[in-house]
Formats: sequence, structure tokens, C-alpha cells
Amino acid sequence: MFSKLRIIVLAAWLSLTCPLSGRILTVDRIAAVVNNEIITLSDIDRALLIYPFFRAPHESERDFYLRVLEDLIHYKVAWLEYREEIQLTAEDYNPLQTAIIRKAGSLQKVILLLERFDMTREDLKPFIRERVMYEKVLKDNFQMKITIPFTEIEEFYRQQYLPVQRSLNLPARSLVDMAPMIEKHLRTLQTENRVSGWLDEIKISYRVENRLASEAP
Repeated sequence: MFSKLRIIVLAAWLSLTCPLSGRILTVDRIAAVVNNEIITLSDIDRALLIYPFFRAPHESERDFYLRVLEDLIHYKVAWLEYREEIQLTAEDYNPLQTAIIRKAGSLQKVILLLERFDMTREDLKPFIRERVMYEKVLKDNFQMKITIPFTEIEEFYRQQYLPVQRSLNLPARSLVDMAPMIEKHLRTLQTENRVSGWLDEIKISYRVENRLASEAP
């Protein structure tokens, strides 16, 4: 589904034929490193399919792919920074799990998405924990009372969400279904804009290497 993106970022996957068995072996690549923690290209693919990401107007597929990677780096930094002092609860996971189910259409469809990556339902929670930590830190420490007018949500839905879904050949959810997710997304964007120095400050303490960003398009 995201093969065009893989081509644009210089063949994200390598398929090799094993001469003994004739089986196709998929060799993953490292996209980024945060200290000794790695983010692979398959992590980006999973995030694109599972998380409620939105592509910005006029954003190229490669730029969108790299932005998602940058977000995954931010999630990992937040996890490494706060995992010793913040204990995540089931309540912390609920909003993101609900958004993922809403995006896919049903829990069964989420399970089918996970199966594409040889994951089970039990694997979802460990996969999303870094983003859950990131969102909790934003909410508890930086989230300000930001009101998002419904007209802004509707405009985002029609001008950004629908065109991207069509370009990726993905089914589009209704405005009613997507409104809570879009509202949260817009609120997060505004919050991040107000605390733009926060991530830059804590990233100083970590060795961050974005290998894809350093490659020529």
C-alpha cells in the first residue's frame, strides 16, 4: 500500500531469495537511532497504517514519510526521558487505542492490519507505548486549553483528510467519525507550536541519528 513511499526513500525494503529454500527474505533497514534504540523502516510502515497520521497540504510523499519518522524519534525521546518517572496506566492508552480503532473502522480491522506485520492484538500496546507517553507528557505538562472551532475541523476534513485518503487509495471515514481525531490532532499541533523548544531541549541529552533524512531523495 505504501510501496510508492518506499521507492521514494530509496527502496525501504530489500527482497532477497534464499538459494537453499527459495523463500523470500525481507531485510529491514535502520531508519534512525536514538542512543542505542533503533527505529526501522518497518516501524514507519506500521505507524503509517496504524496511527492516525495526517498528511499536510502539498506535502510530498517523501516529506510525509520523513515527518512520520521524525515523530517516531520524538516519541522515543519522550519515552526514554520520562519512563522512569511516569507510570502509564490503562486509562492513558485508551484515547490512542480508540483513535486507532476509529481510523481502521473496527477492532477486527485493526487486528487484520497487525497481522500484516506478524503482530497480534497483544503486540499493539507495546508498539504504541512511546506515543502514549509522548501524548501524556504533552497533556500533563504543556496542553493548554485550546478550543478548535468545528468549522476548522470540517475544513481540515475536506481539504486535507479526504484528498490524502484518495491519493493513497484508502477508504475515507465520515466527518462524524473523524471529528474527534481531527480535533485532537489540531489541538496537539497548536500545543507543539507553543512549546517548540521543549523537544529540542531534551533531545540535546540523546544521540539522535536520522539516517533517512541524510540520504539524497
